Amino acid sequence: MSKVGIHVNNKLFTIACDDGQENRVKQLGAYIDERFRELNQAGAAPNESYMLVLTSLVIADEMMEAKQQAEAARSHAGPQGPSQQEIEAYVAQQYDVKIRELEAALQNTRAQLAQASTQLAQSVPSAQVDVDHIRREAIAEAQETSRAKEQDIARAVDALTDRLEGMVKRLRRA
Repeated sequence: MSKVGIHVNNKLFTIACDDGQENRVKQLGAYIDERFRELNQAGAAPNESYMLVLTSLVIADEMMEAKQQAEAARSHAGPQGPSQQEIEAYVAQQYDVKIRELEAALQNTRAQLAQASTQLAQSVPSAQVDVDHIRREAIAEAQETSRAKEQDIARAVDALTDRLEGMVKRLRRA
């Protein structure tokens, strides 16, 4: 707990506050003193106590007006965007679509590999070609293609996650 000295109407007031809040309390004190001086110069009150109450009322009025304006702006802004569930459903749908596309491409690659292996076995005499070696190379190529597809999925997931985090941050700010 810290203590901060503020001046209002040339009088020192010691205010207790949480650690780290000292500057904020000083700023608030300076604002109160400024409003007090403005009202005092206008001759709005017969004595200091009345002036302090009047200053408090003016500041409270400013605060209430700011709250009303914020509420009006919020109500005019309309819907604040999709709900958390809508965002999660959208992201899940995007993941599913991308995964299905990549699985179809992988299946197509496997089918092409099998067809090429069959054609090769039929066109070249087995004594001259090591079909197992060719199959191993084809499998290695298919595995490499599969790894590349997995990396594509990972990048797509990362991009969608980034978008989701951005939407969540905007929703929280709203």
